[in-house]
Formats: sequence, structure tokens, C-alpha cells
Amino acid sequence: MDISSLLIPQDSPPAIPASPPLLGRAASAAREAMDAGFSVGEELWMDRIKDEEVHAMTLSLDDCVTVINLYERAVQEEAASTKLWLRFAKWMTSLYVAAQQDALAREAVDSLHDIQSWSDEDNMVAVEVYDWRLLIDVWTRGAKATKWRIDESHLLWDPYTALMLLQLERVPTAEGAAQMKNHFLSRLQTPHATWEHTFQMFSTFISRYEDQSYERIMTTVNQECAKTKAAYGAREMFELAVLRANESGDKGTQSRTFSEYIEWESAQSRRKHAFMFELVETLYQRALLGSPANTELWEGYIMFLNDEIVFHCRRDVDLMSTLDRSTRHCPWSGSLWSQYLLAAERQRISYKEIDQIKHKATSTGLLDKGGLDEVLQVYVAYCSLLRRRAFQEESTDEDLDVAEVGIRSAIEDMQRLGEAKYGKEYQGDPTYRLERIYIKYLTQCHNWRAARESWKGLIMSRGDSHEFWLRYYQWEMTAWPKTSYSETTANSPNSPRPSEATKVLRMALKRPNLDWPERLIQILQCHCEDHEDATELQSATVQIWKTRKMVQKRREKETMEAYEAAQAQTLRQVQSLKPEVSADSAVSFASSKRKRDDETNDVVEEAASKKTRGSEYNETVVAEELPSSVPSELRRDRENATIIVKNLPQATIESRIRQYFKDCGSMKSLLLNQDELTDTATATIEFQSRDDARTAQTKDKKDFDGREIEVQIGCGSTVWTTNFPPTADEHWIRGKFGKFGKIIDIRFPSLQQNTHRRFCYVQFSTADEAQKATELDGQDVGAKLKLVAKVSNPSQRHDRIGAFEEGREIHVVNLHWAVSEKELASAFSGYGEIEDTRIPTNVAGKSKGFAFVAFKSKEEAIAALELNQTKLMGRTITVEIATKAPLKRQATTYFQTSRSSNSPSPDVQMTNGDHSTAASPKTSIDDESKPTSADIRSRTLALLNVPDTVNDARIRDLAVRFGPLVKIALRPDHQGAVLEYKNVADAGKAALGLPGTEIAPGRTLRVGEVKEMLKQKPEKKSDKLRSHGTGTTNTAAGLQNAIPIRRPEQSGAKRGGRGGLGSTSRAYTKSREAEKMDMKEETTAKEAAPKSNADFKALFLSQKNAL
Repeated sequence: MDISSLLIPQDSPPAIPASPPLLGRAASAAREAMDAGFSVGEELWMDRIKDEEVHAMTLSLDDCVTVINLYERAVQEEAASTKLWLRFAKWMTSLYVAAQQDALAREAVDSLHDIQSWSDEDNMVAVEVYDWRLLIDVWTRGAKATKWRIDESHLLWDPYTALMLLQLERVPTAEGAAQMKNHFLSRLQTPHATWEHTFQMFSTFISRYEDQSYERIMTTVNQECAKTKAAYGAREMFELAVLRANESGDKGTQSRTFSEYIEWESAQSRRKHAFMFELVETLYQRALLGSPANTELWEGYIMFLNDEIVFHCRRDVDLMSTLDRSTRHCPWSGSLWSQYLLAAERQRISYKEIDQIKHKATSTGLLDKGGLDEVLQVYVAYCSLLRRRAFQEESTDEDLDVAEVGIRSAIEDMQRLGEAKYGKEYQGDPTYRLERIYIKYLTQCHNWRAARESWKGLIMSRGDSHEFWLRYYQWEMTAWPKTSYSETTANSPNSPRPSEATKVLRMALKRPNLDWPERLIQILQCHCEDHEDATELQSATVQIWKTRKMVQKRREKETMEAYEAAQAQTLRQVQSLKPEVSADSAVSFASSKRKRDDETNDVVEEAASKKTRGSEYNETVVAEELPSSVPSELRRDRENATIIVKNLPQATIESRIRQYFKDCGSMKSLLLNQDELTDTATATIEFQSRDDARTAQTKDKKDFDGREIEVQIGCGSTVWTTNFPPTADEHWIRGKFGKFGKIIDIRFPSLQQNTHRRFCYVQFSTADEAQKATELDGQDVGAKLKLVAKVSNPSQRHDRIGAFEEGREIHVVNLHWAVSEKELASAFSGYGEIEDTRIPTNVAGKSKGFAFVAFKSKEEAIAALELNQTKLMGRTITVEIATKAPLKRQATTYFQTSRSSNSPSPDVQMTNGDHSTAASPKTSIDDESKPTSADIRSRTLALLNVPDTVNDARIRDLAVRFGPLVKIALRPDHQGAVLEYKNVADAGKAALGLPGTEIAPGRTLRVGEVKEMLKQKPEKKSDKLRSHGTGTTNTAAGLQNAIPIRRPEQSGAKRGGRGGLGSTSRAYTKSREAEKMDMKEETTAKEAAPKSNADFKALFLSQKNAL
């Protein structure tokens, strides 16, 4: 019978149906054959023993002995099984009760077997054999084996204790009582689920045998065992999770639950004595009871035991028996067999036994079912053992011969197995581990020629790997000092040169498909400079020059092919996602005052980020990617000029990266991200051109400070997204897109030139992750917004569509505040069919005094211009075709008119002549109630250190928490914003609460005065880099920027009049004075002293006291 078909790697062994009560010889023989070579697990042992018990209870005493032997084997295999130990102990108690006719013992233990009467002869033997000593021995072993099963150990300990108390009652002695007390104390100091029940049993025992000291003993024990109770309490949550996982019957859930439990238990502090080896070991055993064929679990268990033996000097671990069990459960695991062989060597087991272990591993027919690598692991462990054994001090010539034969046989066996599985094209182990062991053996035998021939024999299959040639070269350099004098000819009077090592390197560089020739070029150059003469050095230099030329051409070809492949893939992705937008479904785009932005120099995709006819927080973007037959010129091709460098050492700094890639071209930006989980770093580098990026890609698979780095073109790895909520920040973007892959960078646009921009770029580590992120395209993100998420591709133009672009939209100015959209549409309906009408409103919902009307055709819009300079509800309106307006470099938003102020602060509105064009409704307020400049300043504060990527919506979201606002003026050109509150007290609270708030990663807000904010210069991006070796040049003429010349004042020069060289003219002085007066009038900053945070605090407290 071929039993190997029953042992397939899986979470649990295949179930074998229970046999009928009277087992046939064939079934018994099959079970014996399986048990002889493999472990069957707890459940199969239970099924088999149940059948044997039924058979034995009706037959002779010999059959009962057979069952006992089965139990002994079962508990040896599954020592932590409470099911097997409890059934074994109850079986022995049943035999004892049947032999001794002990009714009290039957009462002490529940659910005993009903064994029929034996013959008189068997009865006499049973009385002699099944005595009290044998019974207690089984219960004691079972209680000890399951002592640390904190979930079920009480199932054995409680009846075992009941039997011991029964014996103490029968033979009451002081020694017996003391032993019983120690038995209880040991139990109470061991964590278990029924500790309170055990404590109650101990209380009963003490009250009977030491009643006079009852209170003292119970108090002391309760105090000393408090840590034990706490230890179980800390694990109770995990125990409950394990119980639920077992009840679910899901093997995956059980495995995960035990893994988490084991990880937590293993992490307990040894210094604080919280770590308990026995608990961790028992957890592994419990987990393996449910998943006996889980190779990963067994490997973790073995590594845990090895760690305890090697690093914590634990001597009470039976590693060999555990490894034997693991290989019986998982005979397909080469890792477990290799650990078994290594442990056998460390314990100095005889070669005969070691050879039996190896034969057992390779003869089951299961090892190669897990793959050739499993077989290879066994052969590698075995051959390494043979080599080490051959060169020990007590080794003999026979050991040397055994090692050589064994290693060569292993190489031949692996080649035969590989060809049988993969055919003649099988190339062997990629890392040629067995061959390296053989070469090491020959080297230790000083058989240099045979070892060198072994290296040469590997060239055919491994010659394209630079690692192979490095190992070969290193071996030659090791052998050189030991072989040089014996191989030196008489014509070499000087010290011998490593000519064989030189030949290896030169032979390697002749391989046309060598994976990393650059590495070997460096080594050959240094090697010849250090060891060879001038002739050999010159010859090597010529070969290096030729090789570099060939490698350069090869890398350029590979880069071009990779780039074209990436471009083709990106194009296919874009075309597959291209939306079908018809003229009927097109939605027109307009900003709040039709201030159009045509800036596409920085990013082409910004063309789709315009606002629709919704409110400020109700926007929809519709864009269509229309590939052009002739790609347009792009001023910045970020995606194609960017590379992503992975697997950098975590401690890498930016200057080291710039130095490494300095010969590839000019860098524009560099972003470095460290990943603590993988101990690596990833760099994103943008070059000046795509050609520079292609050159940098040639460093793929090269060495960087001991790491093999991966360099990829960033094309297709960036997602362009827009139409997200105005308050969305980097945290919101990461939360939305992070589930699709590793996000390297998130880039928001600068608002210095246009405060209406609202989009960002999300760069992933791979193009596949970016493609997955486009699943969010069209997702509803609230406030009637549908997210736009596209793979960024600057070569694809995004054309605007809609009424504005087609010239069929009009702009109506000086509109009465009370005019509704319906009334406006009615007024213009006589000129054609109206598609859309929108009157922008402020946050309070009031009209801003202008409107947009979109007609069906351009002709109808032109006809509607007849209403220009006509009256509508008493106001003369201006009607014109909607046109583009200058970029909005600052944004001012009015929320409500203050009780004491309905005008903006002059500090902002009069600065640089840059006004906010948004107006608010005027209300008739008496001159007496109009606020003064000092009043406005008392309610106004400036936010400093605001990144130029933060919009006014995010500022409002932070500021409104402290009270109602009158106005927000965003000034990205000064890295700040101005807040005007309705109340002084609210301004004071904001001045105290806003400082230190992180508004962007690494950027915290500061609070100051408006004039302090206006002194700040526009933000300069820190990731911009200059090319190494070149200066900053004038973009127009290509010349260096002029350096300011400071002319020294000439001695003796007259002041006044025309003045001398370096003097200031009177006209210039007057103009400067006039300019200062103008600035003074505009800012009106001299009316009150500057206010600090302390002033705001005092105002806030005074307002509070007044209330």
C-alpha cells in the first residue's frame, strides 16, 4: 500500500474514517505502516485508540496491554494533548478499578470505561500489574506534561488531585499532608483558567489539616500568588480569541490567532521576569495540535528552541525529539530536515545515525514534492556536515573519502532529479551550493588544480553572473599565496603575481551577456594596479576601454527598450480609461468671477481643474484626454524625466545620492523617503530632461554602498487627482489613495500665481499601483463632488470644453442683490435658449453682484449683448462675453458683516495694490457705528509660515473653531493669511490657540501682525537643485546673472546738488520720502502700537470679565 499519497502538505493531515469495532488485519497493518514513518496527529490517534479500546474491553488482558502501548506512543508524539492524556489516565483508572474493585476511585474519576470481567488467570495478573502505583504514575505524568496548558490543564489536575486526597484519607500521615500542601502551592503558582477553584480546594484542604493556621496561610498564599493571577488575566483576552477561533473551525483563523498570541508571549520582558519559556513552548505545541502539518509553524518552534539553547543557555530542551516529531509531521520540508541534521551534528551523534536521518529524508518520496529546493536544502546540510566532519582533529582518511564520495553523489543526484523534472535544459542550482561545498573540500585538501577545474566547469552555466566571477576571483586570490611559489617558474625572480586571478577577471569581461560588467571593470582596474606589471596593466586598460564602450551601447539599447515599453504601457492604460464625452454631456467651466486660468506651463493637467456653476464648495470637473498626432512641446516633462531609486540603505543622505548620479545630468528635485519596516530608503529624482533620466536608469542593479539598487523610470507611476473637497489635505489624500500601494510623494500646486488651483499629484512606487488607484475616478466624495483620478501623462493634452470655451457665455456685472437666477433667466430668455444660469454667492448665501448666463449657441450670446447698459430692477447692468482675467494671486473671502464693521481691513486691501475683487452687499450703517482702524486691528491677526499650497478653505476650517469670522485674506505670496474676527475675544482665543498648529507636514503656524506677515518673502521650494559644476545662468541670454556692485563713497565728495560718485541725488531723496508717505497712508499702521500674544490674552480676559 502506497501511503505517501495520504501525506500531502496541508494544514492538517487527511482524515481516515474510523474502522468498525472489530478491526481487520489490513486496516491495522495500514495504520501501523503509517505510524512507523509518519506522525498522524491528535485526532487520528484518538480515532485509532477508541477502536482499539472497544476491541480490548471484550477480549483478553493482552489486548488491554496493546491499548496501553498505543497510548504511550500517542502521548509521546503529542505530549501537550490533554485529550490523549485524559483518556489515557481514565483508561488506566478503569483497568485499576476493574482489577482492584475500588469503588472510591471510580467515584473520584468520571466517565470510566466499563471493562468486562477477565478470566481468573487474567484477574490474578491484573491485580499484580494494575496497582495504585502504576495508576498514580500515569496521572502524575499527564499532569506534568499539561501543566502549562493554562486553558485545559485543570481537566487532568483536578481528578488527579482528587485521587491523591483519596489516598491521604486512607493513609493519613504528616508526610502525606505536607506533600499534598506542596502539590497545591505549586499549582497555585502556575497560571491556569480555574485558579479560583483551585484556591477553594486548597482552602478546604487547609481547614481540614491545618485549621489553626488557616488565616495566616490563606492570606500569605493569596498575596504571593497575586502575580500568578495577574499573569493569567493578561492572557485571558488571547485565550478567548483562541477559543472563538477553534469554535469557528477555520484553520486560517486559528493559525493567525495563535501566531499573534505567540508573538505577544515571546515579547515579554526577561529582565522583569515576565517571560516564561514554558508558556511559549506550550503555545507552539497547542498550535501544532490543530495544524500538525503547518511547516511554517514548526520552523518557528524549532527556531525558538534554538534561540533558547544558543543565546540563553537553556539545557533542559529536548531538541532532537522535537525535530524528529517535526519531520514525521512534515516529511516534505527540507528546512526541517536540514535543522535535524545540524542538531545531530552539534550533539555529536554517530555518523551511522546521521546517515539514517539523511536516508529517511530522501527515501520517503515526499521531499521533492515540495520542490527541488527542499531536496537541495537536505543535501546542502548533509554535505556541509560531511566536509566539517572530514577535517576535525580526530578525523581519519576514511572520513575524507566518505566526504568526497558523499558530496559528489549529492551533486549527481541533484542533477538527475532536476533533469527528470525539467528536462535537459535544467541548469542546476542558481547559487551552486553543492559545487561550492565541493570546491571548499578540495581547497582544504590542497587539491588546487581539481578545485580550479571545478570552477571552470561552472562557467558554462553560471558565466553570465558577476557574482559567480567575484567568488571565482576571490578563491583565486585566496589560493594565490599558497600556490604561487610552487607554480612560479625560474624566469620570475621577483615576487609572483596573481596571474590566475587576473585571467578570471579578463575572461569574465569577454562574456557578452554579463549582467553587471561595470562592477568587474572596477575590480580589474584596481587589481592590475595593485598586483600586475606595466605590460599587464596596459593590456587590461585597453580591454577595459573597449568593454566600457560595448557596455555603454548595450545599456543605451536596454534603456531605450525599457522606456519604449513603459511608454507603450502608459498609452494603453490612458486609452483604455479615456472617457467618451459628447457635446451634449459637456459641462461648461467657470470660476467665481470667470477669472480664467490658462497657465499650462507648469502642468498640463491643470486645464481640467476649473470650477463649474456650483458654489465655492460644489464643483465638478469633466475633462477629456485627446491625444494629438503631434505631441506638443512641454516645458516640464516631470513623469518622463523622473526616476525612482529603490533599495537604498536607510541611512542614505541626499548629498550621497546627488554625488552618485551627478554624471547622469542636471537634477531639478530630489525626494528621499526612509522605510523603517524594510530598513531601506527610496529616492525620487527629477532630472532636467528625459535623456538624463534614461542615462540614470543605466545604474539599475548597480552597487550603492553595499546594496543592489533598483532604478526605474517614473513614467506611469503618478496619479493626477482633482475635484476633492476644498479642505482636503495630505492626510486626506493618503487616507484615500494609500490602500492601493506605497505612496512616495504627494505634490500640491503652489498658489502664488493662482489661488483657485485645486489638484495634486500622488506618486506611487510602481505604475501598477498608480493604475489601481484610478479605481477612485468618479467616486462620490460628498458635497456633490466626484473625484477625478487619472494616470498623469503630460503628452496627453486636456482640452477645455463648455460654454466659456465656445464663446456662448455672458458675464453680467452690477446685478441687484435681490435678483434670483430664475428672474435673470427670464430677462435674457428672449435672445435664445438658456442652458445654465448662475449667480455666485458668499458664505452667507447672499449674491456677490454678478452672474453668468450660458446660451445654446454663440450667436445667441452675442445677441444678448443688446442688454448692455440697460436697467434691471433699478440698476444699470453691464453685459459682456465672458473672458479670461488675470490670475488671482490672493484670495479674500467675506463671511458676514460685523456689527461694528462691514469693510475689509486696510492692512491687506491696500498692500501692493493687489485687491480682492469679491464684493459684499452694502448695508446702510450710520457713520457713528462704522469701525475705526484701531477697532479693526484689534480683531485682526496674521497667520505666519503658511505654505503656499494651502488654500483659504483649509485656513477657514482651522480659524472658525475660535469664533465667527468677518474675513479671510490668503496671501501665498507672503506665506501667510489675514483673519478678521467678529469679536475681539474670539481673536484673542485664536491668537492663543493657533500657534503651533501643524498645517502641513513639518510646518507649524505662528501668529503675528499683518505688517510682519507682509515682510515675509514668497516661499522657495527646498527640493530645487542646481547642476553641479555650472552656475546660475540668465534664461534669456545664457549669461551669468549680474552681481550687484556697491560703489564706495568717495572721500571729499560734496553732499547735495548733483553729488559725487556714491552720493544720493535730491530728486531721488524726495521720491523716496513721497513713497514712504504713501505707504504710511496706505497701511495706517502708526495709529496703535503693535500687539503681541500677551495683548491678545489681556483683551480676551477683559472681554470675559465684562461678560
